[in-house]
Amino acid sequence: MTQTKEKRPQSATQLMTSMGNLPPVIPTVPKALPPGTASVVNALFRELQAIFPAWRQAWPDDAALQTAKRSWIKAFIVAGINTLEQIRYGLQNCRQNGSDFAPSVGKFIKWCQPTPEMLGIPSHDRAFREALLNLHPSRRTSREWSHEAVRHAALQCEMHNLADLTSEKASKVFDRAYDITIRMLVQGQSLEDIAVGIGHDGQKSEFERAEELTERVSLALIARQGIPADGAKARELLMAKFGRRAAQ
Repeated sequence: MTQTKEKRPQSATQLMTSMGNLPPVIPTVPKALPPGTASVVNALFRELQAIFPAWRQAWPDDAALQTAKRSWIKAFIVAGINTLEQIRYGLQNCRQNGSDFAPSVGKFIKWCQPTPEMLGIPSHDRAFREALLNLHPSRRTSREWSHEAVRHAALQCEMHNLADLTSEKASKVFDRAYDITIRMLVQGQSLEDIAVGIGHDGQKSEFERAEELTERVSLALIARQGIPADGAKARELLMAKFGRRAAQ
């Protein structure tokens, strides 16, 4: 019995070679960069040092710089910062910030999400006003949307009955839905109408409306996967797939 040799982890040099030469300004990384790649973080920090002249206030010596890099790698993994586009948005916001001092990792992660204006869609305030207008019962059959992102975020808020909330609370609920929608756009996900028709029944409790939304989300996922909603038909399809695999 032959034993296969275990592959050693790639060194930073090997990673750099596989990723190609990095330009001096913007880090060149693959579209789906592996979180924790040392060369990517090194290139990012070189760019941050170029943008913020007072960067030594945050990282006074090499030891502090290396500690910060390790901390940023961990934070990136937790926050899901793993694409070139996210880092580009973060650097763009760094340049527009105007400060001489380098941001904390938490602030940089927030900057990695583009603003609506960067994506060419309505701002949070404008989108919120549009959502309130279109979610009014009188507009149920005559809604007009400036962008699919506004429509998607508004429909996710129907179960909360925005018009019945205080302006501050309604704005927070919508902003959260809009931020999620923006992340979906950045990640290339499709915007599904999973919340259409939910939330205008004043007799239902919030728990009942949440259950209804959960059920509709599940049905939407099942439909996208091509699984029959009927239990018997779904079982037949599953058994047929197993049968084909067993025969192969």
